[in-house]
Amino acid sequence: MFMQLAKICLLVVAGGIATASWAAVPAPPVNQNIGIPDGVFNDLERRNCWYCHASDRLTPDDLAEIGWTFDPPEIKPGIITNRHHARIGQVIQNPTDAPFGTPGEIYECIACHVMEFNPDLGYFEVGKNFENCLNCHQQIPGQASVHHLTAPAQALNCQHCHGSLVDNPGDGHYIPTNRPPTSVTPRTSVGKGPNGEGACDFCHATGTDVTGRLIPGNDVNHHSTGIGQDGISGLGCNVCHDQMGTDWAIRKCQDCHGIKSIHNIQADSNNDGIVSIGGEDPGFGHIGSSPEDCNGCHGGYLAASFMPAPFSGPVSPELTGLSQQSVTAGSAATITVTGTSLINEVLTFMGPMEIKSRARLTAPDGTVTELPPDAVSVSSMDVTLPSTLDPGSYYLRVVKGRSESNPMPLIVLPYVAIEGISKSGSSLTISGSGFGSYLNAVDSGTSISIAGAACDVESWTDSEIVANCEETSCGGLTVESIFGSAYEEVSCN
Repeated sequence: MFMQLAKICLLVVAGGIATASWAAVPAPPVNQNIGIPDGVFNDLERRNCWYCHASDRLTPDDLAEIGWTFDPPEIKPGIITNRHHARIGQVIQNPTDAPFGTPGEIYECIACHVMEFNPDLGYFEVGKNFENCLNCHQQIPGQASVHHLTAPAQALNCQHCHGSLVDNPGDGHYIPTNRPPTSVTPRTSVGKGPNGEGACDFCHATGTDVTGRLIPGNDVNHHSTGIGQDGISGLGCNVCHDQMGTDWAIRKCQDCHGIKSIHNIQADSNNDGIVSIGGEDPGFGHIGSSPEDCNGCHGGYLAASFMPAPFSGPVSPELTGLSQQSVTAGSAATITVTGTSLINEVLTFMGPMEIKSRARLTAPDGTVTELPPDAVSVSSMDVTLPSTLDPGSYYLRVVKGRSESNPMPLIVLPYVAIEGISKSGSSLTISGSGFGSYLNAVDSGTSISIAGAACDVESWTDSEIVANCEETSCGGLTVESIFGSAYEEVSCN
């Protein structure tokens, strides 16, 4: 039904989060406007991680030395803290999941944090060991990207991170293996067109973008993931390679970059907020301009410009940010989702049809909740989260027709509440919820105080705290938890 009079261009993206870096037109290198910019991510340092995940921690010198020129995606520092703290109370699964925890045990603060004694001040402080992401999120330097050593990547669940910008190998999407290659069939390299059109490397070749950053070629970008490299995982080179001739080799590429995904990648070339199928400048997607974009993949076969491109429409949406990346359990919250191509028009057998995105929330256990939008435009959507969500780390995506976006993390924090207080002399037993775990160190974010005086914690669980408050046992009681704080007045009677 969603067959468009669409055209085909050249932009196999390397990721699922939009950026704002534009290369020269025509390629190579291909415009870096959809997904994470093409590049090598297997020699990361801590500050490389921070560029996207905690950019406010970087100094100007850090930024200058990193040399990355694309805008970091909107992954706020707070979401990283909350995503890790959401593991409190869960079972540690793997040795690399917690630097000081044991698989089978329960996550608590000391599974990840160390306490360091400050002899000058005479108290314990939280060590900075956790600031290096690579302590747990391991990579193989020069061989494998930390992102592609994750369980979804090794299971070849590419769409978990990239959305519909790629296909999953073996998911049954259409690959024309039942017909021999022709002059229209794209090649992996050295296209049959008069200028080399008709091959991936017509756009996906090394070059320097408008910012002066070197964009590696297709072979370097793919090999640096580590997927398929012997000794890194159970996957072999045949994930991407076979022994067929050049014309047939494209069929292996189509395991991940099939017609279904390739024919739905398009950027807004003139920044007017509308992705126009067949009406964009050449070199900004696969279905923007004719005949230039068609020729990029299909050589000189211009007749394809006037035929419906199979599997095209609707354009794959991308998410770039959330107005809130954490909410509190027990209360409904309306958030604004921002992105690109959340609405676009397709040509169907019944004429033009506008296709709008809807939101989808995936819980830690895999349960999916559909979220009808309160309002939606090309670049934003308002959705209301139900108050019944359990605490945990969720993924929010938008879905438009059969196209799905990249995920944005959303945390539902426990509601921190004091439900009861019992006194026995200077000892207080506090019952409630959302207390999390306790770390006996300065600035740990966990403490008990009454009337401004600190109490000594004797025991601490998610639902009960026992503390000795010798200075005073009445007044305003404050529980500071890693998930928030709660306040209650304690009677002096």
